[in-house]
Amino acid sequence: MAFTALSVVGNGALIPAVGSFTALAVGTVTMVSGGATVTVKGLKRVEGIIGMVQGATGVGETVQCTATSNNTADIETVNEAGDKAGTSVVMYIAWGPPLS
Repeated sequence: MAFTALSVVGNGALIPAVGSFTALAVGTVTMVSGGATVTVKGLKRVEGIIGMVQGATGVGETVQCTATSNNTADIETVNEAGDKAGTSVVMYIAWGPPLS
């Protein structure tokens, strides 16, 4: 798993991917009332980001991206009732063109 390398590369650092894909940025962020802003230092622009809840504060939390701008993405955790909520740690993988 890519997340086992976090202690080595740090949040938002690029790690090489296997195959023909560009490097991926990985990191973790702690949600505040179900929201967080992620700035990916290794990318010019975030073209996509996916997240997974680690140690959820509620059952059934999902992660969604609500906006991106340059190398920054806003993400939310949504509980079973469909409300933005939680203080969980979210692990993420982001991709886009790397800084030159």
